[in-house]
Amino acid sequence: MKKSFAAAPGKGKLRVNRDQLFYILLLAFPLAQFCIFYIGVNFNSFLLAFQTYNTQTSAFQWDFGANFSQVWRELTTSSMLLDMLKNSLIAWFFATLLGTVGAVFFSYYIFKKFPCKNVFRVILFLPSVLPGILLVMLFQTFGNEAIPAYIEVLFGTEIDPLFMSADTRFIMVIVYSVWIGFGTQVLIYTGSMEQISPSVMEAAKLDGAKPLRELWSVVIPEVMPAINTFLVTGIAQIFVNQVNLWSFFGESAPYQEMTLGYYMFYLVNRETAGTKLYYYGYASALGLICTFIAIPLTYVVRHFLGKLEDK
Repeated sequence: MKKSFAAAPGKGKLRVNRDQLFYILLLAFPLAQFCIFYIGVNFNSFLLAFQTYNTQTSAFQWDFGANFSQVWRELTTSSMLLDMLKNSLIAWFFATLLGTVGAVFFSYYIFKKFPCKNVFRVILFLPSVLPGILLVMLFQTFGNEAIPAYIEVLFGTEIDPLFMSADTRFIMVIVYSVWIGFGTQVLIYTGSMEQISPSVMEAAKLDGAKPLRELWSVVIPEVMPAINTFLVTGIAQIFVNQVNLWSFFGESAPYQEMTLGYYMFYLVNRETAGTKLYYYGYASALGLICTFIAIPLTYVVRHFLGKLEDK
């Protein structure tokens, strides 16, 4: 006689309810964080885009078009915002695109345990250990004093401090931004490479694949999801990345090196008396416009990278 394994009446329903409760509790914390620290924090910024600050009454008043009109005037009558956008794109290109390529190569070097791998590991992870302001001071001293001194000793040529010269200032800031971005990426990529099946690596070795061929045909396809994540999130950084200009120069960053991220940060954080609140609405409107540009651009890049990953 066969035994019946049918669930008792109402037991399946109870399990479904428990599963739903577990699912709700699992999502409750991240959803609460999103609502409080993103929607709650940015909701007031959204409203400020449609308000202007009245210096006579020292209060904000509703004006739905003034801030957006000001942004449009600066775009059409001045090259300031376009120059900042150009700097933002340059910073994004080097910090995200070339930085990702460099991080993949360094990660592969460490993964394969080539000579001096621990030296590279320490250099690349140093920004994750030391305070950011300390690194800025060290890098600034390195660019202003150490490099000119070495150039003079080796070639007998005197050069200006690199952070004080208009020709090299922005280059040094970009180099620093690329360097400090390596730590997290290398950590993620090396972890992904460690998950590659040893049999796959052994098969590539038996087929006679050289290191570069192995990297291109085996390793990169395996870590492509992690690479895509950094590339997609990097799109949003185009408009908000200040490439550490505030850490290097504070309020005194030269106009030629300003990015959109630094400019918006500067408007709401500078200490100029009586004008700080006046620019809140303008900065919010500019940020809102950048958001409307970044959202569809992010989806397009995500769609393209997803198709590339499926091939």
